[in-house]
Amino acid sequence: MKKIIESSKKVWIKTFGCQMNYHDTERILSNLSELNYELSKNIEEADLILFNTCAIRDLANSKFYSSLGEVKVLKKRENKSVIVGVGGCVAQIEGNDLIKKYKHLDFAFGTDQIDNINKMVERVQNGDSKFIYDSYDPSQDYSIETKIINKSPQAFVNIIKGCNNFCTYCIVPFSRGREKSRRSSEILSDIKNLIATGVQEVTLLGQNVNAFGKENNERFSDLLLAVNDLIGLKRLRYTTSHPYFISDDLIKAHSTCDKLSDHLHLPVQSGSDSVLKRMGRRYTSSHYLEILEKIREANPRIVITSDIIVGFPNETENEFLETISLLEKARFDSIYSYKFSPRPGTVAEKIVDELLMSEKSKRLQTVQQIQEKIQVEIRSSFVGSKATLLVEGAGRMRGVKKWKGRSSCNRLIHFVPPSENDDFLGKWVDVEVLSATPFSCQGSLIGLTC
Repeated sequence: MKKIIESSKKVWIKTFGCQMNYHDTERILSNLSELNYELSKNIEEADLILFNTCAIRDLANSKFYSSLGEVKVLKKRENKSVIVGVGGCVAQIEGNDLIKKYKHLDFAFGTDQIDNINKMVERVQNGDSKFIYDSYDPSQDYSIETKIINKSPQAFVNIIKGCNNFCTYCIVPFSRGREKSRRSSEILSDIKNLIATGVQEVTLLGQNVNAFGKENNERFSDLLLAVNDLIGLKRLRYTTSHPYFISDDLIKAHSTCDKLSDHLHLPVQSGSDSVLKRMGRRYTSSHYLEILEKIREANPRIVITSDIIVGFPNETENEFLETISLLEKARFDSIYSYKFSPRPGTVAEKIVDELLMSEKSKRLQTVQQIQEKIQVEIRSSFVGSKATLLVEGAGRMRGVKKWKGRSSCNRLIHFVPPSENDDFLGKWVDVEVLSATPFSCQGSLIGLTC
């Protein structure tokens, strides 16, 4: 008897937040492929609609809730049998409330339940609904395999999950749990397998990536050295770091690892020591600037990016000006900047804040204006230099087809191909930078990298 092959089904998924969430989405899609689900860009043809959520910022939250509300109308109009699920940090924290409030939501799942997605979908297909999977992984050893479904030469590899810092404004310890590191041997084996499938650039991920290995008596710097030695890997990145865990051996790795990118994202959050103390960050502004000096001495080519929060509860004018002072001294290549937004369950949420929202908005605008001027000055010196890119994709700018990729220092560079039909996706190319804005650069193709 011939085996009946079930026709493929469509899954549409919206991802909010950080690289870790996009990594989780890859795992979700890889698992669902075992149930014959294919990714669709059209939500109206989907048999399964999923949201992978972020609870860190108000903006991501608002976008998610708006999208989830719109799905109610879609489900009623188009297909009553479509399955709707919510995962990620919001589901971890608010899953029970979501299930009760949104009648069209079938299930919710937390950050440690990614690999149970098939079981959840099958439960709904078998008539069950309105349930939540939100328990944390009880095992002592953290062990996963990196799963990807695309054929990209780039891959995210999670090496540590959770966070033990409990910064007073941050919800990560509640949404991702406590720190757990994978074993270096498993990570290296994982990356070797990825290289065998064509991956050439790897980004090591963690909420506090440079705290890796403490419970296993391993060091992050040693892992970087070992990954750097893997044959077939061409570029190595990592994110996100905490300044408190930047060690001398890690700084040294930035001078000895030839595949390690010339870029470090190091969130400072504030330039005021009193605000940093209230945030629970465990370093001072002078300590942070000393770290930058050491890293730049170890690797003069490196560029530093950062995060800034303005309007922390009751931030004074002088405290804000201290952040401006640090901004001008640090000379970041770019920043992510935000107005403080209280997160449920955190210490900062309970602080009575007398600082007006209008003042917070004004301060954010000031930070962004000053940083843009800094970026203009920094990026202008990039013009005339040469960079090697791993080409990530193409698009049209004013009707002209352009390919794009990121330099070792993580700057986005566009270039025009010799011919519209040329395909550079996944290839390494050398370009000369012709012009630069605060946010991207235009380049001229030199040729394929030797």
